[in-house]
Amino acid sequence: MGLAALLSGLIGGCSGNGSSLPSLPELTGSVTEAPVVGSPTEVYARIARGALSCWFGAAGPLKAGYVYHADADPPSKGGKAEISLHERNRLSDNPKGMRAYRITIAAENDATTLTFENIKMLEPVALSLETDARRWATGEIGCTPAQSGGWSENAPPPPAPEKEGKRKPAPKSN
Repeated sequence: MGLAALLSGLIGGCSGNGSSLPSLPELTGSVTEAPVVGSPTEVYARIARGALSCWFGAAGPLKAGYVYHADADPPSKGGKAEISLHERNRLSDNPKGMRAYRITIAAENDATTLTFENIKMLEPVALSLETDARRWATGEIGCTPAQSGGWSENAPPPPAPEKEGKRKPAPKSN
């Protein structure tokens, strides 16, 4: 039986029930998933510890331009957690600006699933974020050495501070 005939038979067999799949929400950026051993609460604690000491520590590459934010359910409610990195907003009392990156930590069967979503980060930075978080999730500790080509060369410049006060209106075109 040819490959085309086999595929045609398989596809045809699935089309007879008349049901359609629900539409999925449109995602922005890139999303990857990885299962990890441990409860969501344990995995969240490992990643948060690494992120706050390495990414947002005293010499952290994201400290100047981004804000760390996390929401975590208690273990009695499943322990689902979300870590969001937001652009720093220097014009507001709340420095949390637009979301740039998200890590979702949730239970799935006997493992914990990590979902990484890059919304606005540069791809090399997003790759470093994901690599570090996966490493911490498995119990490893420590920061990625700067000489490894990770953060020192790929970190985005911090957003330029905007002048306070009212903005001038754009010139009118005739």
